Amino acid sequence: MPDLDSEGYEFFGLKDAQIRGMQIERLEFLMANLAWSKKTLANKANLPTSSVYAKLDREGTSQLTMLDMCAIAKAMDISVVQLLPLTAAEREAGVKPPAKASMLKMWDALLSRNAEQLEVIYQIDKLLHDKKG
Repeated sequence: MPDLDSEGYEFFGLKDAQIRGMQIERLEFLMANLAWSKKTLANKANLPTSSVYAKLDREGTSQLTMLDMCAIAKAMDISVVQLLPLTAAEREAGVKPPAKASMLKMWDALLSRNAEQLEVIYQIDKLLHDKKG
């Protein structure tokens, strides 16, 4: 397989240790945004504290499981996809904290409306923004 700069989540050409380091970096960023320690993360995700410390140790070899990732995403109220390491383009663009999963659910509900309902929602939003100015 060619080493393509796909800007996706394929991570071609990277060693496992590099991907693991990127994963830890991403989790540390998210934890910093929430002002969480590793102990807080473990408590909120209902994961063993020693396991979280081992799995987030940059020098270690322990790996996060998919179940760990799901528990962490649920505790942080974000999509599990937002736990994936960032691409180079995302890092260069500057990273904002991810949208809460509950907000994404609201967006899904809004986008499931028919065109007529979306137009009404748009007009209400426009009215609210016009009042700010």
